[in-house]
Amino acid sequence: MALRGCPFPEAMELLFRAMADDSWRVRKEAVSVVLQAQPLSAGALEALIDLLRASDNAGLRNSAVESLERIGEPAVEKLCAHLEDPDHDLRKFIIDILGNIRCAACVPLLVRALDDEDMNVRVAAAENLGKIGDRSALPHLLKVLDGGEIWFKFTVLDALSSIGIPVPLAKLEPLLQEGLLRRATYDCLAVIGDAKCVPLLLQGMHEKAKNARDAAAVALMRIRGRLPVQERETLIDLQLRELAGTLAAKKLIDSLHGEDPVLIALLAQLCGIMRDERAALPLVRAARAERLRAGCLEALRCIGEPVLPLLLEHFPVAGSNERAVIVQLIAETEHHGSDELLLSALEDEGAEVRRCAALAVGRLAPAGAAPRVAALLDDDDPQVREGALDAVQRLAAADRDGVCAICSKLLRSRDERKRRDAAVILGALSDGERLALLVKDEDATVRRAAVASLARVESPQAPAALVLSLSDEEPEVRIAAAQALAERGGRDVLAPLCLALNDPDPWVQTAALKGLAGLGDAEALPGVMALLDKAQGQVLIAALNTVAVLGGAKALAPVQKALSHSDEEVVEAAIGILSGFGTEWIGEHREELLGHPHWMVRRSFVRAVAQLKGAESLAVLDQALARESDPLVKSEIAELIDRLR
Repeated sequence: MALRGCPFPEAMELLFRAMADDSWRVRKEAVSVVLQAQPLSAGALEALIDLLRASDNAGLRNSAVESLERIGEPAVEKLCAHLEDPDHDLRKFIIDILGNIRCAACVPLLVRALDDEDMNVRVAAAENLGKIGDRSALPHLLKVLDGGEIWFKFTVLDALSSIGIPVPLAKLEPLLQEGLLRRATYDCLAVIGDAKCVPLLLQGMHEKAKNARDAAAVALMRIRGRLPVQERETLIDLQLRELAGTLAAKKLIDSLHGEDPVLIALLAQLCGIMRDERAALPLVRAARAERLRAGCLEALRCIGEPVLPLLLEHFPVAGSNERAVIVQLIAETEHHGSDELLLSALEDEGAEVRRCAALAVGRLAPAGAAPRVAALLDDDDPQVREGALDAVQRLAAADRDGVCAICSKLLRSRDERKRRDAAVILGALSDGERLALLVKDEDATVRRAAVASLARVESPQAPAALVLSLSDEEPEVRIAAAQALAERGGRDVLAPLCLALNDPDPWVQTAALKGLAGLGDAEALPGVMALLDKAQGQVLIAALNTVAVLGGAKALAPVQKALSHSDEEVVEAAIGILSGFGTEWIGEHREELLGHPHWMVRRSFVRAVAQLKGAESLAVLDQALARESDPLVKSEIAELIDRLR
C-alpha cells in the first residue's frame, strides 16, 4: 500500500515480489498498485509478461495474468509478440489472456495457433476464439473437425456454440459417429441448430447413452423454442406424441429424477407435449422445487385428465410439497370429484398444502366449504391466512349467506386483524352499508381496508364515506381514500381530490395528483398549477406529470422551468415528460443539461436526444462525448453514437 506513492520503475521489483506472496490479500494489493500505475512502459509490460514463466509459483503467475487481462488492449501488442515463444506454457497463458481481453484483432494469430505443435496451446486457441466470438474464425474451426484429436474437437464444438453462427449440418453430423462426441455435438446443435436438425435430434432421443439422449432432447426443445408455432406442431410436436408409451419415452421420463434444473425444465415441457401419463408422478416430484413448479404443472395440465387418478392414488403417501402440487392441479383443472380430499387438506400438517387447498376450495366452491375455509383465517402461517381470505372472497358468489355469517362473527371480534379481514370480505359481498361503518373503526388498518373495499362497491354510502376518509387522522387511510376515489372515477370525485391537494402529507398529495391525472379533467388544472410553487420532491414530480396530462403541450412552461430545479430527480422527470411532446425544448436547454453537475441528468438528456432525433442527434452526442467526464455516461454516449452511425 505504501508503494502506491512511488514511481513504478522504482517500485516494480518489490511489487513483483509482493505478487508472489503467500497471502492472496498481499497479491491483490500488489495487482491493484500495478494497475494504478497505467500506462506502463514497454519495458514494464515485458517484465510483467515474463512473470508468466514462473512455473514454480502459481500465485505469481495468476497475479500476472490478472494484471495483463485488466490492462487490456494496451498490452495486446506485447502479448502477441510472444505467440511464437519456445515456452508452450507461456504461449497458452498468452492466448488465454487475449481471449479474456476479447480482442478481435488477435483472431488471425489465434487461428494460426490452431496448428500449434502443443495440444494445450491448440485447445486454448479454439476455446478463446469462441470467447472472442468473431465469425471470421468459423471456417478455420470447422476445418479442425475434419481431423484431429477428440479432445480438441470437444473444445471446437464449445467454441462454435459460443460464436453462435449456424454451420452446415454436414460438418456436424459425422461427429455423431464418435461415441465420445455425441453429447458435445448435440449441445452444439442446441445453440446453432435449426429446423434441418430436427430429424437428427428425434433420432438422438433413442440413444443408449443417457447423457447423449438427454442432450438430444434438450437440443430439440431449444430449437423448438426458436421455430414459428406452426412449424413446432408439424415438425416436432406430432412426432413427440407418437413417442408416448414407448421405451424411449420412458427413459426420457426417468431423467426427470435428475439434479440439473435446466434439463428437468426442458424435459418437463417435452413430457407435456408427449402426453405420456407415465410422467405424472415424476413431474409431481420434480415440482417440489419452486423454480420448476410452474413448468411441471403446465406439463401435467397438457397431459390432462389421465394423470388425476394416478395422482389421487398417490396423494396419501405423497410428501407435503407433492400434496400441495396435486391440490393445486385439482384446482387448475377444476376437477370436481375431489371435494372431500380438498376439504380434508384444509387441515393438512403442511402449511403450503393448507394454502393450496384453501385456494382450490375457493375456486371450486364445494357445498359447505365456507366455515371450514374461514377456520384458516386464524392459521399460524400468514400465507395460509392470506390464501383463506382470498378463498372466502371467492366463495361469496356461491354461498352469500354462509360468507355473511362469517363476516358478522369477524365484525364482533375485538381483534383488529379479524375486523380487517371482514372489511376485505365485505368488498366481495358489495356490502357498502357495513363498510361505511367500518371506515370509522378505532383501528387504522381496518379503516384502510374498508376504504380500499369501498372503491369496488356500488353503494349509495360509498362516495360520502370515502370523502369522509380524506380527513382521517392517519395518512395511510387518507392515501387509500384518494386512490379509491380515483378508482371510482366520475365528476363527483373531482372536488374531493382537488381538496386533497392541500393535505399536509406528501404521499396523500401524490395520490390525489395521480388520481386527477387519471381522471383527465382539465378543471383540476388551476389547483394543480397552484401547488407547483410550493411542491418539492415526489409531489412536484407528480404535479408536473399531472399538468402535462391535463394541459397538454400548452401547459409545458412549468415543466421546462423544472429543468433548472436543484433536485436532479425533478430535472430527470421533466426531461421524461418533455420527451413525450417533441423536440422543441432541446435546443433551448441543451447547454444547461449537457453541463448539469449530476451525471444522471446528463445521461437522461443524451438518451432523450438520441431517441427523439435519431441520426440528427449525432452533433449533440459528439459534443456531449467531448465534454463528458463520467466513465459510465461516456461509455453510453459512445454506444449511442455507434448505434446511430
